Amino acid sequence: MPEEKKLTGFPSIDKPWLKYYSEEAITAPLPTGSMYDYMCTCNNKRLNAVALNYFGKTITHKQLRENIDSCAKALTANGIKPGDYVSLCMLTVPETVYLLYAINKIGAVANFIVLNATERDIHKQIAACNSSLVVTMNLAEEKIVRAAKNTAVVNIVSVSLTQSMPTHLALLLNLKKRKSISGVILWKDFLQCGAKTEVPLYEANDDDPAVVEYTGGTTGDSKGVILSNQAGNALAFHYRGADTVCHFDPGFNPGERFLNVLPPFLAYGLYVGIHLPLCIGMENILSPDPSPKNFPNLVHKYKPNHFAAGPMHIDCMMNDPKIRKSDLSYLITVAFGGDKASSEWEERVSGFLRDHKAPYGVINGYGMTELAGTFCTSTHKLRALIPFVKNNIKIIAVDSGEELKFGEEGEICVSGPSMMQGYYKNDEATNSTIWEENGVRWLHTGDLGYVTREGYFVISGRLKRIFYSVGADDVTYRVYPMKIEATITQCDSVQKCSVVGKPNGDKGYLPVAFIVLYDNADQSKALSQIETLCEQELPETSRPTKYIIMDTLPTTGAGKVDYRTLEKEAENI
Repeated sequence: MPEEKKLTGFPSIDKPWLKYYSEEAITAPLPTGSMYDYMCTCNNKRLNAVALNYFGKTITHKQLRENIDSCAKALTANGIKPGDYVSLCMLTVPETVYLLYAINKIGAVANFIVLNATERDIHKQIAACNSSLVVTMNLAEEKIVRAAKNTAVVNIVSVSLTQSMPTHLALLLNLKKRKSISGVILWKDFLQCGAKTEVPLYEANDDDPAVVEYTGGTTGDSKGVILSNQAGNALAFHYRGADTVCHFDPGFNPGERFLNVLPPFLAYGLYVGIHLPLCIGMENILSPDPSPKNFPNLVHKYKPNHFAAGPMHIDCMMNDPKIRKSDLSYLITVAFGGDKASSEWEERVSGFLRDHKAPYGVINGYGMTELAGTFCTSTHKLRALIPFVKNNIKIIAVDSGEELKFGEEGEICVSGPSMMQGYYKNDEATNSTIWEENGVRWLHTGDLGYVTREGYFVISGRLKRIFYSVGADDVTYRVYPMKIEATITQCDSVQKCSVVGKPNGDKGYLPVAFIVLYDNADQSKALSQIETLCEQELPETSRPTKYIIMDTLPTTGAGKVDYRTLEKEAENI
């Protein structure tokens, strides 16, 4: 045992969480090369093992590589070169996996677009990346065609949900004839165009951009997060190296089943849901339906060993009559992410799992798009959050920026190999979020918290005003109040506007807008203009459910808007 070093009291220096990891995990080198390289390396001796399971149809690692190669040929035939951005508007289907790794293999970048984004936002994201090729689910192809106008897009490829289903199921669901859309290529025709194409060999670097995922920052504007090969590989590496703290004997195992219901346009869905289980060697069960209501059926049917989902998925599972009568001893990892849940809820879930013979309780994670998903995790051995082995945390005073000691609350700042390279074509936002100190890049999270002497990481609040809402499609979306405010204040009659979230039970929060009009404004006319503007420019989950006209907005002693007072008023509406 090495001699224990004297603590300085600063978490970023002492790193007390390292005592929970093995020496092997601490000293192991990070993987090199592309995401495709790492995924293949992890499975070179398992080519006949199942990689993907889609509606019961299995795809081995050998078949996965063949499909990736076919996709890479088609991309090359369509003129895609290293450094190009291919825009993807996809769900969790096998074709998404093929595209992710094929794009990565040839040195291009996968630009993941949110499926329910507004037509205007999709247009901006396609145009900014200068994409000549867009691949979309057929559910969104008409919107993509409209959004691609006046951009560099040459071809749009459409993928059906039934493309990789078992034949009998695909035939059953394809009874309705597809309406042909001008300028849209079917997936099978896309692959056929590359049948005789040779793919140039590309030598990937760790820091090559691999993926762009979209998020909203503290301004509420949608920003593209550039994530490198190393970012994706580091996340998978961290979970592989965390087996000594994640569960007992002997850790995550090749061949175990992982159920993935999270969409790939969320970093968590892409990296934790696709790249991580494939690098570990699990059978990755893909479901394009992210809604919580169908989740219990998937658990009951596939009996996965691991899954990561939202709290509502877990609630639906616990309330399902079939699950309540089931033996859940096959469930090793039940993980949730998103907004922090109450300790009472976590204990209730863990109690349910114990009562149904699952070996461990529920675990949680903390992360963000800018960190390729999870940065810290609780474990099967430790209920508290701890950073992954190569990550670091610094807590700084909100006012002075000085580093704080154990137990002192401040802004959470993080550093690690899964950190983004920056925001795409947005140096101002990048420079306000990332700074360098002694050769180490640090990122402001906008969250409040502290680190204990035991190395436990505690989230205590938010500096940013983001909340979440569940849409009509049962998918959880983030809502950015500042973006709503910016939209409403475009109206000439609006002087000031503040938006807060009203609790909506298990559906998250509903946006409520408090508005101050100019003295000479016609209130009825102004409200009509505001509602029309919000319908035109905001996604459904970001449109306020109530517009409250006020003479003035409440303020704090410092003269800033008192959001807590507005939140209390919203609760009573």
